[in-house]
Amino acid sequence: MRRLFISADIEGCAGVASQDALGPDRFEWPAARHWMTNEVASAARVALAAGYDEVIVADGHGNAQNILPDGLPDRVRLVRSWPRPLLQMQGVEADGVEACFFLGYHNGSMGTGGGLAHTYSGMTLRDVRLNGVSVSEGYLNAALAGEFGRPVVLVSGDAETAADAKRYAPRAVTCVVKDSIGNRAASAVTPNESVRMIGRAAEAALGLEWAAPFVVPAPHVLEVDLTARVTAELLSYLPGIELAGPFTVRATFDSVAAIMRFLAFAILYSPSGVIKL
Repeated sequence: MRRLFISADIEGCAGVASQDALGPDRFEWPAARHWMTNEVASAARVALAAGYDEVIVADGHGNAQNILPDGLPDRVRLVRSWPRPLLQMQGVEADGVEACFFLGYHNGSMGTGGGLAHTYSGMTLRDVRLNGVSVSEGYLNAALAGEFGRPVVLVSGDAETAADAKRYAPRAVTCVVKDSIGNRAASAVTPNESVRMIGRAAEAALGLEWAAPFVVPAPHVLEVDLTARVTAELLSYLPGIELAGPFTVRATFDSVAAIMRFLAFAILYSPSGVIKL
């Protein structure tokens, strides 16, 4: 079975400009869900028309229940909710996955500009560094995809996201649907136009000769700056996790998949088992 994998976020979708679109308690979230769903559906339809048997979509934002299942075409398998060990990349490990699209992406917390820039959880993580390099979600997600032999061939979002993608997928097609105006304002095409743009970009990406997957050789030294000192202290109680500063923990991992499991724990763990994002 031939499969395409889509990792979808919401901050990089056309129309999304501020935190008012990011969660169920925000007035613009119902509309943003439709914008995100339609962008993903556009790319999925192109992949299915190109001969893929199935498209796996991982909803990777907030509560991971943003994409409306009824808005997706048949032969799409949707990964929803948390916790899951590979975070925004759950499904990339499935047999038959040939390549990855990153849709609705944004720049990292320490990147150069970009709307709503953060890395995985702005509430918990101030910065994530891999072997001394500050990474975005795209960078680390691409490294995980590379570990499974999957290249990233399409990235959509704002201009800063497209620039960041050159670090991990320099030959990927980039689809810029908006320009950031600071951290919480943007100038964007309409959602309907973004759907058409992403469809055209998907067609272009699937027609290219792909570059080799992005692989970061092990061992992997991970440093994470937390937003709260007590979180860093508590994480350092885990075996192999070192307190490297008031807000920083450090550890060495033999795989990117293991890093994802650690980050999933750091972001999602609750003693009661109730996860709220």
